[in-house]
Amino acid sequence: MPDLLPDYPRLHALLGDAVRDLPNALAEKMEDALSDAAESVPPSAFFTFLQGHGKGHRADGTPWSENRLTPGRAFDLALATRSASGITALTAMLHAAHVARENDDPGSYPSAALVDGLFDACEALSLQVERCLDP
Repeated sequence: MPDLLPDYPRLHALLGDAVRDLPNALAEKMEDALSDAAESVPPSAFFTFLQGHGKGHRADGTPWSENRLTPGRAFDLALATRSASGITALTAMLHAAHVARENDDPGSYPSAALVDGLFDACEALSLQVERCLDP
């Protein structure tokens, strides 16, 4: 029966199955160095936000704090705030597209298909808000 080597997840992510060809002492040192490097890097706001996404967080990233709500209802209300925030961003983009269409030459403003897509996205988010707020 072959000797089983310890698991080196970071090193395996870099080298794949070639990690099996390394001496165990070297692999351990390299894994420790990779682990130390990963711990010293602060997490990015982008990935921190994505990790919290879908965990009952509102559009501002904070958990829904109203008392006496079931976790499912808190999730629905938090999703409604995120969807409403998306509608706000999309309407700002639509307004900018309208201003560009009124003031710029035709090559400088978004196509009709893009504007239709923005309207479709607003409609989908509006329906999402409605579903989330329905008791």
